Amino acid sequence: MTKPRPKHPMFTPGVTDDSLSCTPTGVLLIAADTAGNPSETTPEGIRNATSYIDAALSAARTSGYTQGDILHTLLARNQITRRVIKMAETDCDAAGNEALREIFIRSGLA
Repeated sequence: MTKPRPKHPMFTPGVTDDSLSCTPTGVLLIAADTAGNPSETTPEGIRNATSYIDAALSAARTSGYTQGDILHTLLARNQITRRVIKMAETDCDAAGNEALREIFIRSGLA
């Protein structure tokens, strides 16, 4: 079975040799993984991740994305499939990079 592949790489080399840049879709999926694995993070990490997910879905809904409730349920299951990746990409495209950057900072993830 092949792994699901996003339409754009979620991670690319960063400005230093040991860093990576992450797309908004990657951040959303990492937040879902963080929120869905309480034994692997702190309560604060779970709150920050959940805050990011809720705000990102809300920003997309404001821009007309109508599948946010379904995506929220699928992210909560923390089982990344092609469908979830595609929905996450569509959500992030609808929300827009600037809104997601602000949400990232507000959610305590920066």
